[in-house]
Parts: sequence; structure tokens; C-alpha cells
Amino acid sequence: MSAAPLSHPDRLATTLATLPRARQERPAGDFAAPGAGAADCRIDGKLFQWHALRAAERSEAAAKHLATYGLEDYPELWAGTVQDGVARGFLVHLEETCSLAAPSPQADWTSPPEEGTTEFTGTQLRKKKDILIASGGCRVRFSRRGGLLFVDREHDINSQNSLWFEARRDVGTLDGFVGADDERARLFSAQFLKPSRLVQGKQFSKLELSGRLGRSKDGWPCRISILGHADRDHLTLTIEIANSLPGWRLRSRFLGIPADRVHHHCMPVREQVQTDVGSFIADTLVRPCATLLVDGQALAVPDAAAPGLIRHTFSLGNLPA
Repeated sequence: MSAAPLSHPDRLATTLATLPRARQERPAGDFAAPGAGAADCRIDGKLFQWHALRAAERSEAAAKHLATYGLEDYPELWAGTVQDGVARGFLVHLEETCSLAAPSPQADWTSPPEEGTTEFTGTQLRKKKDILIASGGCRVRFSRRGGLLFVDREHDINSQNSLWFEARRDVGTLDGFVGADDERARLFSAQFLKPSRLVQGKQFSKLELSGRLGRSKDGWPCRISILGHADRDHLTLTIEIANSLPGWRLRSRFLGIPADRVHHHCMPVREQVQTDVGSFIADTLVRPCATLLVDGQALAVPDAAAPGLIRHTFSLGNLPA
């Protein structure tokens, strides 16, 4: 029986600056590739990668800077299957790439205008039993009884209680999620979050929901923002999650909405799940895992499971230009 292939030398490096030395010390060979399940490890890096690639599309200088560590030559960097010092250095490189490009044209409408809008909080907001957020192409209604109702009439979509969250214990490594055999996934509906702020105007509306996914200490503080503008064909939905529970994977579930109507501003972290009663799309929000395998041996990478706030953005409806 032949021996398992060695890990890529980039897994041996401790910082970005030591990558060349690690490659010199381990001659070229048939190295093991990052695991197929590495797509959703180090999720903060996957978010920055998406933004850096968009910046490279807008700026030649950003594209040149990003190409220093291209995906083809540095697959472990992009997978996140590297030691903490290397991951931190690559994250700085991605941030630098983003700074070399002009801001995205989408950035100019994500905050409500200061004039011509009305803000509702507290008692005024609690009196509203049904809240509508609309764009020029689709809309959502939020109620405590029905959760998020997503409607896209042009594409004949009408999905009640369409946003859920799925949590499951993870006993895997950075190369892939492995669910604990003795535990089922825990499910939470967005309907259990509470409206905390509503801004409305003639053309613009924004709803903020806040709360906790899970009723015990083993839960995730969560805030959702849904924004619509009459001049846009899509809604913008942001999910802020406190990455506070190591060893758990938390995913969003969009039910009854086709995958091509849900655009995640992140590198692909999505699974299309087929069940006996239908299908849904699940996007990883957090997967804090602190184990990296190097030549088959477990190595601690605590930064990959460090607590912090992670912010995901989705466009619902027509993909913005």
C-alpha cells in the first residue's frame, strides 16, 4: 500500500514571509490537495476573498496586487488550510487589494437617507404587526407569527417563513465539516428575532431584527437588516452573527427561494440540500474550527476559531450590476 501524499509545504509555513522557505525545504511532489470541505473554514477570509476579487475587477492595481498570491499557485491560502500566521498575512493582503480599488457602486445606497424618512423604535415599532420592505422587483413581509414572507411576482415566488438557521456540532478539521453522529441539527426561524428599528420613506425602507438564535447560553447573538429601494430590483439582507461557540457550524437556510435568486457576497460556501419534502439552500455563516492537519497530524490553529462578529450580505432577487 502506497503512503498517503504529504501535505502541501504551505501548511508548514508559520507566516506569509516563510512560504518560500517552506517550499524550498519540501521539494515539489504529488501533495495532498485541500479537502473538499474546506470551502467554509476561516469564513472571515472567504468574505474578504470575495471583496478582493470584486476590487480586482474594478482596478488594474488591485488585480496586480491580488495576483501575487493567485489561486492556482496558492490553493492552500485560498482554502484557508494554513497556519494562523499565514492566514493573518493573507487577510492583510486581501485588505490591501480592496483598498486599491474605488468603492463598489452598490455602497452609495446601503444607508438610509437622512431626510424624508421616519424612524420607528420601541413601542411605536411593537405596534406594527406586519412590516413590508420592498424593492422595485421583490419584497418581504415580516411578522412574529409568519417570519419572513418573500415575494417575487415576476418569478412566481411566494415563500412564507423563508429564512431559518441550522446549527450542528462540528468534529471535523479545516479540511471539512464532520457532524457529530449523536446530535441532530438545531433549527431556528428568523420569526423568533424581534424588530428593533424600522426606517421608512417614499422610496426607501429598512428593517432591523435582533435577538438570539437558541434560548440557552449555547446560542448566537444575531442581528438582521433588510433594505429595499424602489429604484433597485433586489433586496439587501445582512446577517451579523457573533462567532462565539467553537466546534459548531451555523448556516442560513433559505426555503422556497430558488438558488439563483439568493446571491451571497462571499466565496462559495453553499450546499443545495434535497430532502423528502423538497430542497433548500444552506450557506455557512460561521464554522469556528481550530484543527489543521499537517502530514496527518493535528495542529492547533486557535485563530481559526477566535470569537468575533461576522457580517454576511445577501442580495435577494435580481443580481445587482
